[in-house]
Amino acid sequence: MGYVQKKFQLKPVCTLVLMALAVLESAAVYAEKPSMNLAQVEFGNEFLQFRGGAPVDVSRFSKGNVVIPGSYPSDIYVNGTWLGRVEVLFRSTGKDAATGASPCMDRALLDMAGVDFEKMTPEALASLQSGKTAGNCLQIQDLIPDATATYDSADLRLDFSVPQISLRRSARGYISPEFWDKGINAGILGYNFNAYRSSSGSTTNTSYYLGLNGGINLGDWHLRNSGSFTKQSGSPTRYQNIATYLQRDIVPLKSQLIIGDSFTSGELFDSVGFRGVRLASDDRMLPDSQNGYAPIVRGVARTNARIRITQNGNLIYETTVAPGQFEINDLYPTGYGGDLRVEVTEADGSQSSFIVPYASIVQLLRPGVSRYAITAGQTRNVGLGPSISFMESTYQRGITNDITLFGGGIIAADYLAAIGGSAFSTPIGAVSFSLTQSHAKVSDRDVRDGQSFRADYSKFLKETNTNFSLAAYRYSSSGYMRLADLQLAKSLQSQGVNLSAQDRQRSQLQLIINQSLGSGNGSLYLSGATQNYWNRPGSNTQYNAGYSNTWRQMSYNVSVQRQKDLASGTAGTLLYASLSFPLGQEIHSPRITTSASRDSRSGTTLQTSVTGTAGDDNALSYGATGSKDGSGSKTASANVQYSAPYANLGANVSAGSTGSAQSVQVSGGLVVHAGGITLSQTLGETIGIVEAKNAEGAQVNTAGVRVDGRGYAIVPYLTAYRINEIAIDPKGTSTDVELAVTSQRVAPHAGAVVMLKYPTVSGRSVLINVKLSNGDPLPFGAEAFDEQGNSVGMSGQGGSIFVRTAEADTGKLTIKWGSKDQDQCRLNYQLPARDKDAKGMVYDSTTAVCTLGRSS
Repeated sequence: MGYVQKKFQLKPVCTLVLMALAVLESAAVYAEKPSMNLAQVEFGNEFLQFRGGAPVDVSRFSKGNVVIPGSYPSDIYVNGTWLGRVEVLFRSTGKDAATGASPCMDRALLDMAGVDFEKMTPEALASLQSGKTAGNCLQIQDLIPDATATYDSADLRLDFSVPQISLRRSARGYISPEFWDKGINAGILGYNFNAYRSSSGSTTNTSYYLGLNGGINLGDWHLRNSGSFTKQSGSPTRYQNIATYLQRDIVPLKSQLIIGDSFTSGELFDSVGFRGVRLASDDRMLPDSQNGYAPIVRGVARTNARIRITQNGNLIYETTVAPGQFEINDLYPTGYGGDLRVEVTEADGSQSSFIVPYASIVQLLRPGVSRYAITAGQTRNVGLGPSISFMESTYQRGITNDITLFGGGIIAADYLAAIGGSAFSTPIGAVSFSLTQSHAKVSDRDVRDGQSFRADYSKFLKETNTNFSLAAYRYSSSGYMRLADLQLAKSLQSQGVNLSAQDRQRSQLQLIINQSLGSGNGSLYLSGATQNYWNRPGSNTQYNAGYSNTWRQMSYNVSVQRQKDLASGTAGTLLYASLSFPLGQEIHSPRITTSASRDSRSGTTLQTSVTGTAGDDNALSYGATGSKDGSGSKTASANVQYSAPYANLGANVSAGSTGSAQSVQVSGGLVVHAGGITLSQTLGETIGIVEAKNAEGAQVNTAGVRVDGRGYAIVPYLTAYRINEIAIDPKGTSTDVELAVTSQRVAPHAGAVVMLKYPTVSGRSVLINVKLSNGDPLPFGAEAFDEQGNSVGMSGQGGSIFVRTAEADTGKLTIKWGSKDQDQCRLNYQLPARDKDAKGMVYDSTTAVCTLGRSS
């Protein structure tokens, strides 16, 4: 044991007493002179010395985080809030250069920090304009009273503390557009593949679905395409183009420009697929943005079933679900209007379908805030005949906190429509009323005029925890026609079909209620819709109601679903009840669920299933189900899903007396960029690329995402125009690699592919046990330098030094613990040979003798 260690062990009490006296003395001095500046922190060096030698020079630690003059890319924080990253100039302004450099303020940096120039003193404004001060470096404390600046060179972070009275008033969470990241040039492709095969008797049906969402980013422009390939047994492969368009931000207008195939929003008029040009507000660019709305699709599957969801004739989603209740809550919002048709195909080939209403919720605007949309082009609705050229414009304006006015119009060949209305914020909820007048010319002898009245309601009742997420009623007169109705009527007329067969909606009622019953009492939900038509009696009606609760680790729910089909005139009711509980107390203990369902058309079905997860990130999930229906038919099924770093995989199998079914699913994406092609999980609208060379295996703070062998990883989801923090955990990487930066923040444009570079330092990591040439141990706190003069490590207890060397197996180090020649030594090290492709998961170790004195 060295002398330093012995001294600490022999006199611990004395050390504590001296430390306590030093603290008390400092407190007394500070109490006597409260206005004086605190002295610099100094480390006592009496205990850090050689046996009989001079103490170690620790003066380099007395100045704290010293900054060398220069220019540094810095993350700017004001009162703890990140505002962006810019290059900041640091200069030394004090007489003592050891105090380090300070950030130099200019008008651009103060403006970024949100300083209100009108509240600055005339003297400060004059200094800012002339830029003249001591050292030609303006300090923030000289411009704004009580303001301070603190710089962390390790994280390249510059923190400003500025009194609130000196800042401009701005919305919380707002990031100035000049700091939005436009991203890099890149190509992206997302895919979702589902293969489904079912057999019943001698009949076998096979279907394939491949949904593709891809595009190219070039500068400010984003090209996007969304489509799907489908293949059914006995039919050719079919491709359906859902949308192809060019898109870019128009930042001064807080808007998006779209050129190509897309959809109108459906906020005021019904959503229409079009091919043309659209310029519309993007609320996400505002401080309090509202994201697009899409409903949750709920239902029950008797077997491993295929679920297909279409909107306005477009297939927008397909997947395979396990037996039991299913819930689909990740639909991409293609528009605010257009009901969803859900088709359920069971393993035995039987089919059922139902409609989920898809309409906009009430949206009030803040006073002075406006929202607009202008669209010009041709209609692009599947199955509605020839396209119609049209122009649509809408405008909404917040008048007061309680009133929003809106209006709009559509002009097309043989069609005119105008809408006007208002939304109100009232004590009993948010309400909107609108009236639409239409004029449609089906033919020279058939000209129709009509009106459509609509009322919407939304409210969260805090007193009862009742949430009316959507309540809407719509009534249309017999002469009212939408643009899509006119398009279909002209198509039917050209085919010689009697127009009385065309459905013309008369009224529609939609309602969605969620009710919490308080702690421990569970919750209720109710959703329903009914609509009738002018040209036929009866109505389409469907509703869902359910109750769910938990008791200890047990959960249970009951639900009822009823639907009445106008075309067939039949009605069906489905009752469902389930009970679920874990089989153990461990984190990965499987759960068992037993359920019973009663369908008025197919009888009673009993099911029991076991589900579970495995892996550190719950990447693997599995399930097995056994069921028996009312006819006595039995079915067994199993499913497994795995979230791999570069794709999501799934498989389902089932077999029973009525037939069998098998399916596989694969979804994921890839990104093409300057560094090559990188695979990814399922991609969102806005994504990020992490570049950390040689950091293979490092985990990004997104579940399952890790840096690949080429040093890249894809962050599949980023929030546009908002701060996204991307952190890297070096756990799992080679010990030969050090991340210089482990966390970055970015606020991307919508649709951008942003590149986040994390510098790394590579070299062999080694623990060197050092002895001096005179036999003494290396003093604690000595600093090691490589042959280029770079600081590479510091000695710890017992004279050991942990350093990251160059790739070579041999090298030289200079170790210093003072400024004199006798306060340094030099050593040569020799490391064991390592294969060039090997990566260190544990550090190397060696011993060396350090020769005292400066070398010649």
